[in-house]
Amino acid sequence: MSLKTLFKEVMDNYIKARTSQPFKGNRIGDILRKEIPQEIQKFDFIGDEYFIKGSNGQGNWAEIPWVAIMDKNITQTTMEGVYIVYLFSSDMKRLYLTLNQGYTKLKDKYSKLVAIKKMLSLALKIRSKMEAKGWNTDNNLSIGNEFYEKGTIFYKKYENDDLPDDETLKNDLHDLINIYKNVSVLSGEDKEQIYENEEDYIPDNDTSYNVKDELDYIKSYIKNQGFSYNDKLIENFYLSLKSKPFLILAGISGTGKSKLARLFAEAIGCNTKNGRFMLVPVRPDWSDSTELLGYKDMHNKFHPGVLTNFIKRAINDINRPYFFVLDEMNLARVEHYFSDILSIIESRKKDGDRIVTDHLLNKELLDEDSFHEYGNLYIPENLYFIGTVNMDETTFPFSKKVLDRANVIEFSDVNLDYFVGDIEEITEKVLNNSFLKSEFLTLNDCLDYREIIDDVILVLKKINDVLREGNLHFGYRVRDEISFYMIYNELNGLMDFDEAMDLEILQKILPRIHGSSISMKKILVELFKICSGNYEAKYEYEDMDVSDKMLKDMDNCVYPRSAEKIIYMVRRYEEDGFTSYWL
Repeated sequence: MSLKTLFKEVMDNYIKARTSQPFKGNRIGDILRKEIPQEIQKFDFIGDEYFIKGSNGQGNWAEIPWVAIMDKNITQTTMEGVYIVYLFSSDMKRLYLTLNQGYTKLKDKYSKLVAIKKMLSLALKIRSKMEAKGWNTDNNLSIGNEFYEKGTIFYKKYENDDLPDDETLKNDLHDLINIYKNVSVLSGEDKEQIYENEEDYIPDNDTSYNVKDELDYIKSYIKNQGFSYNDKLIENFYLSLKSKPFLILAGISGTGKSKLARLFAEAIGCNTKNGRFMLVPVRPDWSDSTELLGYKDMHNKFHPGVLTNFIKRAINDINRPYFFVLDEMNLARVEHYFSDILSIIESRKKDGDRIVTDHLLNKELLDEDSFHEYGNLYIPENLYFIGTVNMDETTFPFSKKVLDRANVIEFSDVNLDYFVGDIEEITEKVLNNSFLKSEFLTLNDCLDYREIIDDVILVLKKINDVLREGNLHFGYRVRDEISFYMIYNELNGLMDFDEAMDLEILQKILPRIHGSSISMKKILVELFKICSGNYEAKYEYEDMDVSDKMLKDMDNCVYPRSAEKIIYMVRRYEEDGFTSYWL
């Protein structure tokens, strides 16, 4: 009987057998324990070094039956080691061919959490050492047993109503056998060394952090490296990434924008050595997403881009943060090479406890082989984009599409003092992704914080009424992301409301304002009244010294940073007949 027919018979009849038929002498049990192993043993690539065993339970029906192929030199029991195993999902709708790990002895030795972390760690180690084109490398299986799901290293999924033919089943097993042959890190002491290596641990993503303490640690780490940044910059950096995984650092050249991104990432355990930090210089000739996502050549072969491969690594290490930095990102037009990625970021949605997006690559871009490897890629919840920009005559301005999707932190003040003294040596800390992971995607996710949201919207409605005069008003995305920022700030006690709101006006609203019409000046003056808190102030828009009069009203401003920036923008209009947020 063919292998496909035997698998199909098990999947169509197992639940009925398990729930209403005797265990002993059952036909389904015979198929699993005898007939499927016998069919596999007939394949010419299955030699004497392999031990094949199927099971439907020991005396009682198992919820998840399996058929394992074990290399006797690696393991002769499914209780430990690495082996190939066909796993039937508990609802019998799916069959998985997997390279997997035995968990019984590991579970007996460690707690469930530690055992799973060790299995994930070993899976990551093997994936990093082996090429497995066409095989899934995530842990997004739906079997009904968490140990099976987390222990999986490589896998393919077959649907009950679309099982492949015998030739495909044979070829897939042959391919996985060849992969299995190359697994040389799995026996004895080598495996234990991998398990005990803290660097390879997958951190528990349920860890709760005292954010203030962690940010103080990050500040100390950065200071220890000889860099000093303005007060609240690290809090602002953290809240911006927490609210939306896309952040722009702007300012004159040499102010430490790229360095801040690198040092912040290093402080929480992400660096180039472990592959969790990547800085990519943007080139002026980038006119599309080819360099980032990849391209198909004249022979119809897909060549992945630098971001595509980075995303693949991040998905396989989902509980740890990854930082992708585009250095001098506006040397080319951001909308040309980054637009597709921005759109995909906007497709974020909840899938259980995970945040997922639409697929990264269009099917038309991929050849048949690369579709298996890259077709299911998405932007994972642990990936954070940071762009650094120098605003001068050599660069391109940003569109509203870009500005609406990011916080813009400006670097204009530079502290040239270098602190020399007895500084305690501070090493990086490994934090898991829960430290930065967004918890809110829409306002419906944070209705428990309605009071904060109401306070935010009250301010934003006043600002939007002013911006509407110049058709510069913003929409729901800006409202939501400012609300998230303010909620995270309040929950972690980082700044008072007005200080945090000041920063959000400065970096989410003011960067959108530019132009040469008199309406731009009027809008800025009205915004200054909101920021200063002096709604009764009288300014003549046509006067050429309005900025000087505004400067005299800076005392006791509600939002002093934003007010100061507005004065700069008004003065620029008075001097040049044009104004912009950017230097």
